[in-house]
Amino acid sequence: MKKIVQFGFLLSLIFLSSCQESQNEFKIGQNQVGQIKAQTEVHELESIFSQDSIVKPDLKNRFRATNNDYYVYQEGELALKIQPRKAQDSTSHISEIQILNPAYKTDKGLHANSTFKDLYDNYKIKNIQNSLKNVIIDLEDSGIYVVIDKKHLPSSLKFDSSAKVSKTQIPDDAPFKYFWFSFTEEK
Repeated sequence: MKKIVQFGFLLSLIFLSSCQESQNEFKIGQNQVGQIKAQTEVHELESIFSQDSIVKPDLKNRFRATNNDYYVYQEGELALKIQPRKAQDSTSHISEIQILNPAYKTDKGLHANSTFKDLYDNYKIKNIQNSLKNVIIDLEDSGIYVVIDKKHLPSSLKFDSSAKVSKTQIPDDAPFKYFWFSFTEEK
């Protein structure tokens, strides 16, 4: 009987650790997106995403190669666009990741399909930049920045790239056009 209880306890531990592992697989945290951390090197991507498809940059012709991004497909859908710090260097660390799969979430639930209200209610905004067609919102102390299309803004801001955009001028239901994570390079 004692062995059965011990075996049951062991199975419970294995189950709980696998649940924790699957939650961390999609967690966006401090200098982390899923299993990718600040010190992850490009050559490690294949082992991290061994169950997924990775499209690597074509480095055969370095003079024609303009895109050094790695694309990760999960279940046939583009999930992540990964940019290394240095092109054509397998030991390079990751610079930025565009997150397209909404399964990747922060502890506060922010993901690729979130709206400005989700961001505004849960995060402190560090900076809002106005560009030609978009506004770029940088979050404080997180590495996250999002892009919102100006078509969701009031008409007075849509065509003026020099106007200062405040958080009160962005509608709550404005969806993210792009959801990015930028790693802080650790020394």
